[in-house]
Amino acid sequence: MSIYAAYHEIPSLSAEELARWGTVGYVVPRWRLPTALLSQLQDALVRLLDDHAFERPDFVLQPQVPRPLDDAIDLAREFLDYLTHPDLLAIVSALTGPDVVLGGAVVRCGWPAVAAATPWYQSGAGWPVDPSQLLTVCLALDDLTPPDAGVWVRPGSHLQGDCAQQTVPGSWPTCVLQAQDPSSTEVPVQALALEAGQVALLDGQLVHYLASGVHAPRSAALLIHYFPAQATFDRQAHRGDQHFAEHPLWLACGVDRRGQHDFDRGHTLW
Repeated sequence: MSIYAAYHEIPSLSAEELARWGTVGYVVPRWRLPTALLSQLQDALVRLLDDHAFERPDFVLQPQVPRPLDDAIDLAREFLDYLTHPDLLAIVSALTGPDVVLGGAVVRCGWPAVAAATPWYQSGAGWPVDPSQLLTVCLALDDLTPPDAGVWVRPGSHLQGDCAQQTVPGSWPTCVLQAQDPSSTEVPVQALALEAGQVALLDGQLVHYLASGVHAPRSAALLIHYFPAQATFDRQAHRGDQHFAEHPLWLACGVDRRGQHDFDRGHTLW
């Protein structure tokens, strides 16, 4: 047992939370990011947005992937540490099993000047993971309060499997539902309000969208995608104009028991 494990209570999901996951396809656990760690992550977010000041202000793809600047390299390493934090992975592995692959992450920011909600989508549709066992963590970096911010879901929609999709080249998410009208389905819509530091765990087949944050000073969330190491990652696949041949993967925890994943391809430093 590590020193960390010996003196730290590892978080877990309750039986009620596990049951809710299976029924509705999402869970907002009692665990939340410790205050000090949240403050560090919010500071890192400010530095990340400064580094991307001349790019799109509403989202930053792969903040854990180093850019060719000394400060940016340190910042990417910092984000990778957040994405593989032991407490977060303890919560994730309660649903995926002990062997977890980090597929990627995106910082999503809602701003009054750049107010655009995402379309309805399923996270798993944008990833070549077979079987479809993607798990998305939405980590609130600001208070996400509906109706202007937050995550909107169709509870139980994950039980219907993959919905009809269309690709939107050059956009995020790349794959979105063809049917965007929530009234076109009998599945009800529910808003998830998250305080800064809270997380929502979403099944990859759960239909959801992120509100724009049009009336909030800033509504930022870190969306992190994990999948079980026993699942296959098809590097020959593509989603619209997104290809995965050189997409980097990280073994977040556990082992790759089948030895099927290449954790070197697509990496520059780590």
